[in-house]
Amino acid sequence: MEELGHVVCGEIGRPLRILQITDTHLFPEGVEEFTHPGGVIDMKAKGYGNQMAEKYLKVMIEKVKPDLCILTGDILDGRPFGEYKRLDWKETFLSFIDPLIKNKIYWSYTPGNHDDDGSPYTRKDLLAIYGLPYCFSKGAKKWDHTVTVGPNPFECVRLWLFDSGENSPDPKLKYTSFSLDAVHEYKLISKKLREQKEKAVGLAFFHIPLPEYSYNKPMVGTLGLFDAARRKGNVPAVAKWCPWLVRLFGFQRVSGSSNLQSGLYEAFLWERNILATFCGHDHYNDAVMHLYGLYMCYGRVCSNTPPVTWEGAGGPLPFDLGARVIEVRGAGKVATWIEGEDGPEKNSLIVMSPEYIPPTSTVRKILCHPWTVKIVNLIIVFMILAYLLYYGDDLTGVDWDDDSEGLIRES
Repeated sequence: MEELGHVVCGEIGRPLRILQITDTHLFPEGVEEFTHPGGVIDMKAKGYGNQMAEKYLKVMIEKVKPDLCILTGDILDGRPFGEYKRLDWKETFLSFIDPLIKNKIYWSYTPGNHDDDGSPYTRKDLLAIYGLPYCFSKGAKKWDHTVTVGPNPFECVRLWLFDSGENSPDPKLKYTSFSLDAVHEYKLISKKLREQKEKAVGLAFFHIPLPEYSYNKPMVGTLGLFDAARRKGNVPAVAKWCPWLVRLFGFQRVSGSSNLQSGLYEAFLWERNILATFCGHDHYNDAVMHLYGLYMCYGRVCSNTPPVTWEGAGGPLPFDLGARVIEVRGAGKVATWIEGEDGPEKNSLIVMSPEYIPPTSTVRKILCHPWTVKIVNLIIVFMILAYLLYYGDDLTGVDWDDDSEGLIRES
């Protein structure tokens, strides 16, 4: 992991706005058909194309007026580039980010599992993206890096960008996950920053969610991945025929994470310098969750190419197209919401704070109440005393009746 410098961005005394764009799955210009395991899709007949993503980026820039933009992976889709032996990925990427460049908005990018999937170019080739105009990661030689942005080094936010991995050759693992080197280097840099007493709030961005995104109740937003997987048939039989049983135990709150544990979540908890993480990947999810002091957020898709709805097999998205907005407000507080074509989405706003204590259920309140603990302790003490009184003779190994008879005879 590289530690880059500071990028001057935003205005003193004004919140810093970050726009998250994710999973646009851009195709090469002029592609009319897309071949996938389920068949061949006629792009024109189905109304697919890059136009929707390009339109939404322009709309978001106009409405949100962001200070910077972060593209969290699967911006390109390598499969059609590979199918048609196209190497013009940079032209496709540049065409998409043109509104950012024209508006002089700083931006950066983290790779997804499909950006180079089946492509004639390599993942390493994509590092050339960091040399494009207004990229705030300019000079980075690794996907994993950190940089501060803000009007000055004392009023800023620290951004951590990670490569969350590629498609794994082993289908049981799904993805290769975050590299162990990146996790280790994150810890080393964090230690140095802690010694320097840096106070900047930290935000992490990557494509594939951490395994810890699964099975958490959303604070706001939707987790629709389970229903999409059922429609496609990518669930066990019990989930297919008895979805109510899955929902009963909260197991429908799934994420499409790797089955490899990188230890990054534990590192975040240990270092305590990351307030929130932001990812994409799961097109049917846009929720915000909280687990042990870390906010875990999804972006929202804003594109209309076949992979967005799993070539139609996942069914329609459970929400309109849009994007996530992140607003750094100072004093360690960060607000986030979903922005749609008509403005901020109702009930999507949440203010994240390091002091936040999640509400507990009534059952947990009762079980963890001090009087409950005292009563349980008293019951345990009485049970131990009763056991000793009843089985005391057996525990000492002395037969008091026989000994007493012997003493009487001797006397």
